[in-house]
Amino acid sequence: MIFALVGCGKQLAKLMIEYDLGVSTVATYKVKRIDSDFFSEDV
Repeated sequence: MIFALVGCGKQLAKLMIEYDLGVSTVATYKVKRIDSDFFSEDV
């Protein structure tokens, strides 16, 4: 029974995060890529 509750807790936490229920954002980050057109040799 305890193992089932642990699994339910993980699922509940996952759903809360997915749907932004009862959670708040503490930090975010940006993922960047290099713009290959910027380094074009046709200048």
